[in-house]
Amino acid sequence: MTNLRHRCSARSLNLLICSALVPTGCVIEDIDALIAERGVTECPTSTGASESGGISDTSTGTSTSTETSAEGSSSGTSSSSAGTTSESSDPGSSSTGPTLPVCGDGIVEGEETCDDGNAVPGDGCQECASDSIVFITSETYQGFALGGLYGADQRCQSLAAKAGLERFLTFKAWLSTPAMPAADRLLHSRGRYVLVNGLVVAQNWDALTSGPLENAIMVDESSMTRNTVVWTGTLASGQPAPGSDFCGNWDDNSGLLKLGGFGLSASTDATWSHFGDEGCDSKIHLYCVEQ
Repeated sequence: MTNLRHRCSARSLNLLICSALVPTGCVIEDIDALIAERGVTECPTSTGASESGGISDTSTGTSTSTETSAEGSSSGTSSSSAGTTSESSDPGSSSTGPTLPVCGDGIVEGEETCDDGNAVPGDGCQECASDSIVFITSETYQGFALGGLYGADQRCQSLAAKAGLERFLTFKAWLSTPAMPAADRLLHSRGRYVLVNGLVVAQNWDALTSGPLENAIMVDESSMTRNTVVWTGTLASGQPAPGSDFCGNWDDNSGLLKLGGFGLSASTDATWSHFGDEGCDSKIHLYCVEQ
């Protein structure tokens, strides 16, 4: 067993001992004598290294590890850089978000109701919003028998259809309940509000609800003039009129004992929308507004 251990990896021992014990002049023939003198009985490695030597392997391993780490770091940096480049060059990516409609480009998109590509006033398209027709109904209704807000809207749409108005299904009544103001039910258009005969009532929603009207809403769906009173339950601002019974939300059979707010069709000041209250059994008109 001793001889076997003495013979293991002579070249490896030679390198080790020459390096550690005999700085110069070490020769192969001195190996046995040095082993006997130092009492070395086993190979100086427990890692199973080959005859090429543990020191050389360790050096090589360190070098390889360093190179691998460097390559990994370089590769990672390159990959990160490549990833950044790929992301920035992705045609599907965008830093500005979705494209918004452009008013004036001649294309109707988004919330635009028209886009004639110009800013000419009075041509029916203002700030990419079409003119909205407003009329007073030719028919009259009892306040308590309108069928609520929905029923009132249906009456506007029916008359608009009979008159041949193009977008008849969009019409709604200028009518409020305490829980649902006209201002919340109707579209706030940037376009003009006009009568059936083309006369301008207001330049936009803000003008309709905040200032005197340019022309009174006293023309019906067939362009007939009507100077009368109108169910509204609504202030000129579009908010519910205070103190009104709203005829039981415009759908209450006990309406004989209730009141509803009304306006004057011939007025251009705030009384066009609210002037006072009327018994809900009265038969009067509605205002209808295109959306």
